[in-house]
Amino acid sequence: MKTFLQEKALVLNEMREEVFRSYPQADIENAIIRLLVEVKGIKKIPKELITNTLLGVLSKTETYNVMSTLLELEKKIKTDHELHASMKDPAYNVHRTIAMSICGIYGSGASSLFGFVDCKFRFFFPTKHPKSFVSKGICAIVASAASVVISENVKEDYTELNLKLLASRGVELDDLVDIVDGLQRPYSPDMERSVCVTHTLAVLRKQQTYHAIQLAIKIDEGVEKEEFSKQYNHIVGLDEGLFGVDESIATAISLMYGTIALTNFGYLDKAKLGIIKDLDSDHSEGKCNTFIDDIVCGIVSAACGRLAHNNISTYNKPLE
Repeated sequence: MKTFLQEKALVLNEMREEVFRSYPQADIENAIIRLLVEVKGIKKIPKELITNTLLGVLSKTETYNVMSTLLELEKKIKTDHELHASMKDPAYNVHRTIAMSICGIYGSGASSLFGFVDCKFRFFFPTKHPKSFVSKGICAIVASAASVVISENVKEDYTELNLKLLASRGVELDDLVDIVDGLQRPYSPDMERSVCVTHTLAVLRKQQTYHAIQLAIKIDEGVEKEEFSKQYNHIVGLDEGLFGVDESIATAISLMYGTIALTNFGYLDKAKLGIIKDLDSDHSEGKCNTFIDDIVCGIVSAACGRLAHNNISTYNKPLE
């Protein structure tokens, strides 16, 4: 089943043109530059880098899904008086919630920048209305592009570090790939396993993945060594169902690859496939795997999300 009625590149180009009709490309690029100067003090930025980064953000399927929704709602509100009345409420936030799905792909830094652009919208776009559906999408695009430019300074490949950390807790690359393959196989029965390896390694290459894995292991090991308070050791050691911080850290990995990855995370957290189940059930000799099992869910769900965004599946829905 085809997701797009035309070639994907044509559909994305149409969306970009529609965005640029309301917010010219030059204006958006200038907003990205002003944000980088205002927040980070970065002044010498190659124009080509800004342009390529902006177009890169706009080339993401997640960006298309969010912006097309916001653009369609912008048209609908002109004739839907109930929706228009709701938007006048100062507490109306649904348009922000939708738009920030774009930022999720680029980490918490992009979400933070979104808040800044949203609050100072007139500073960046003096002639535009700050509370429209599309304006919130523009905030997310500007924030995400700026976040990418900032992260360009981080060139290190964290793959080996991440694999070493995972191995210290009994998790190997093949354990991750096995689950990715199992989840994606129903969508693409003829897919090569190497595709799953490629996307899993791409997730492990990220600095944000490293930070999440490192912190998760520090906490699990700290509980095992009773480094924390008795109450905290008790809650984390029992993997208390209402704790939730373990999922919060792990979903930082998932969200780099959109809401589809977050959906996969929720499924894995409940289904506990493969090594995830082994980790969750292993409490031998005071072992604590409260955080690391969710980290595996985060890596696998992110790899699945990345794969879905970068490959055309044979089937839009899995085979029964």
